[in-house]
Amino acid sequence: MAISTVEFQQLNRLFEQHTGISLGKNKADIVASRLASRLRAKRCPSFSKYYRLLMTPEGKDELQVFIDKLTTHETYFFREQAQFEFLYHYYQHNRPRHSPIRAWSAACSSGEEAYSLAMILDDLFYNRPWHVIGTDISEMSVLMARDARYAISTVGKIPKRYRIRYCMKGTGKNADNFTLISTLKKQCSFQEDNLLKLTTVDFSFDVIFLRNVLIYFDKSKQQAILNNIIKRLNHGGLLFLGHSEAMRDKPACLQTLSPCIYKKVTL
Repeated sequence: MAISTVEFQQLNRLFEQHTGISLGKNKADIVASRLASRLRAKRCPSFSKYYRLLMTPEGKDELQVFIDKLTTHETYFFREQAQFEFLYHYYQHNRPRHSPIRAWSAACSSGEEAYSLAMILDDLFYNRPWHVIGTDISEMSVLMARDARYAISTVGKIPKRYRIRYCMKGTGKNADNFTLISTLKKQCSFQEDNLLKLTTVDFSFDVIFLRNVLIYFDKSKQQAILNNIIKRLNHGGLLFLGHSEAMRDKPACLQTLSPCIYKKVTL
């Protein structure tokens, strides 16, 4: 089903209102493709009718589905592996004195990044308290992260020593999946939140992964998100951005350790 310019603009404004993300005009076909199944499910003959449904009290649950459909969820275990290796080697030589050690996977999607962080922290600090928090604007992503069930075809991204130590292959109807050991999952929690107006994250972190997120926002919203993130980064804490997200106007409180890796320093 084709989407008109007016229909795309209506849905785009609604999406931006709830996520802060504005989709470019070149995304119209992608929006139409991702929402086509929802129009069929809700028996809406047009995108205009679907938009009107989303604007009603009865469309509240569908609004979350709408956000889930248009939110990008591309992720996998140990994505941009060099950054995880940097984190591991950094903490081998610079161990925090305080406890617990906390890491935050901001925009965690279905949890692979958060659990990758958890494996690193458990390996380094197995005899000390640590915790990983994952947040995402998508309710569906948060539920998937909590479930922690992944296709067995993706396990190869996990270093072999961690596959042996932390991964469990499913059986029966779950034979094509794997999960993580319970002791690892217990140290990870997931919740919905919006990076532009955080409501659930009320303490500070030693490590924050904010990767492949800023590219979806305009400059003013990027700055607002960074301000929210930096407030919650401990002095001496590490901030990781995606490889395409190097800061042009780096705050004075951040010291560059490696491309897209920063340390919060005392001014």
